[in-house]
Amino acid sequence: MTLSSTPWDSERASSSVLSIVLEQQEFDVDVTPVDPSIVFESIANGDADATAAAWLPFTHADFYESVKDDVVDLGPNLEGAKIGLVVPSYVDLESIEELEPAE
Repeated sequence: MTLSSTPWDSERASSSVLSIVLEQQEFDVDVTPVDPSIVFESIANGDADATAAAWLPFTHADFYESVKDDVVDLGPNLEGAKIGLVVPSYVDLESIEELEPAE
């Protein structure tokens, strides 16, 4: 079995855990790191069997949309996850727009 994964630390971790679980079920597992744009294409064309790196419904929506008839969405493996920019609490900012340009 081949898992398609993105080269992000969070997805390396998810793929590693999934790989261990599948190996405990007697699967021979290979994890292939690819660019996010390739994750869905690799599953749709049969180069990979699954991924835990699908950030749906928003981040990877365009990639999913292009192959949705050729893959099966088994649902979320994590709910409530967010991506964004964070700063320490002592920084007096409320939005990205408040950042001053570098000189």
